[in-house]
Amino acid sequence: MSKLWFMPATPILSNGGTSRGLPVSCFLNETEDSLVGILNLWNENVWLASRGGGIGSYWGNLRSIGERVRGSGKTSGIIPFIVVQNALTLAISQGSLRRGSSAVYLPVWHPEIEEFLDIRRPTGGDPNRKALNIHHGVLLSDEFMMAVDEDKTWDLISPKDGAVISTIKARDLWIKILTTRVETGEPYLIFVDTVNRHKPEIYKTLGLDIKMSNLCTEITLATGEDHLKQSRTAICCLASLNLEFYDMWCSNTLFVEDVMRFLDNVLTDFINKAPPEINRAKYSAMRERSIGVGVMGFHSFLQSKMVPFESFAATMWNKKIFSHIKSQADAASYKLALEKGACPDAIDANKMERFVHKLSIAPTASISIIAGNTSPGIEPYAANVFTHKTLTGSFTVRNKFLQELLKSKGKDNVQVWSSISTNEGSVQHLDFLGDHEKLVFRTAYELDQRWVIEHSADRTPYICQSQSVNIFMPAGVHKRYLHKVHFLAWKKGVKSLYYTRSKSVQQADKVSHDVNVASVVTPSRQITNFDYDECLACQ
Repeated sequence: MSKLWFMPATPILSNGGTSRGLPVSCFLNETEDSLVGILNLWNENVWLASRGGGIGSYWGNLRSIGERVRGSGKTSGIIPFIVVQNALTLAISQGSLRRGSSAVYLPVWHPEIEEFLDIRRPTGGDPNRKALNIHHGVLLSDEFMMAVDEDKTWDLISPKDGAVISTIKARDLWIKILTTRVETGEPYLIFVDTVNRHKPEIYKTLGLDIKMSNLCTEITLATGEDHLKQSRTAICCLASLNLEFYDMWCSNTLFVEDVMRFLDNVLTDFINKAPPEINRAKYSAMRERSIGVGVMGFHSFLQSKMVPFESFAATMWNKKIFSHIKSQADAASYKLALEKGACPDAIDANKMERFVHKLSIAPTASISIIAGNTSPGIEPYAANVFTHKTLTGSFTVRNKFLQELLKSKGKDNVQVWSSISTNEGSVQHLDFLGDHEKLVFRTAYELDQRWVIEHSADRTPYICQSQSVNIFMPAGVHKRYLHKVHFLAWKKGVKSLYYTRSKSVQQADKVSHDVNVASVVTPSRQITNFDYDECLACQ
């Protein structure tokens, strides 16, 4: 860690070795279709958030508004209960370092999916049915995506008995999902059939299904009742390898093993310290001992070698790196199982594994700064110069690899950096840079986002969980392009999409003179000051 080769998630950094919180990053749970089940979820979420956890909750089991309950009554639907969770999120702080965070997930077939998409919009509709401080995600099935592709209708069905409550056009719902994403950054998208197709063999043997994800869409673990009829609240502790130093640690055969051994000890610490109020999380940790070894610094690694993000060379490095990490992680899990014993789920499935899950790619917005301002996660730099705001003040951060290049050309001066800042962190206007150099230092918004999807798809076979994949859209993005990028993610087998970061949202006051207004997605004025609120539990 002192060499910045890896960094654990901030809950481990802040709570490890102390009694003030838990050294675990992420929790996932679900509610049953009953008042007792809802109350149990709220109670568990309060305890988890108060101990430093970020929570993802699945609400797809609940009947929709107007469906019959016992006797002659009717349900009030899921929205009022989500609003309560929103209030609980605000009320509970995560230790002394962060406030509570939670996300709610709903399947695309749920009858309340259309209103669910609007819960984070500050205007329009009943204000008592808004949840502005909670994140939301949608579970997309292959059947729905094919219905969109073939322009078919889509049935919204009761979770209780499968009865069709209403029927809508699949493309209308898809357009609303995409429009909401470009305007607010959310909902997160989970291609749930893809996730379950590629779940570990242990899960397949035991019949454990994945219904949802966490706050950052990189954790895909089983929740609810398991093969032993016990209820699980999934947990995962994370650490990220720094790819900027890949050449230094790739030949060290003990490095990945040591990181996994470290996380195994963190899990043991959590199991020993977990209070009885979160027994379902303790049970899940004990049964599957899932961890999430991820990465940061992918774009920094490419730039250090002057390799453009949009290149065949980047594709080759991407596959080589993640193939290496997977092979090392698999070997370490087997070795630790021989040394310490296989986890109970692996024993039940007749497998010799210490961990059911080993790899997931978190966003790392915080720990990448601690690790020398390397690029976050697997995403490209949004700008070559930007202002970083912290508790101690605001600091200007410059791309260190670009700075080295400018220095070699005698151009590392205030005037050049000022012009880069004026051009939103871009270097495309600098005539003293060659075409290849401009390609290397393209910002996230200047890249063809299909390369982001292609790289994500190429590394998917090596990652047993998922990735926090952000999409970067320019101002006035064309609807056709927006659709193609998101649809490509499903077709290529990407498991999840995190935020859609839109220049339209960030710079809604700027006027673009070359945009055909009739053919673009234009954001609503009320979300001009929308902020992408990153989950710190994974970072």
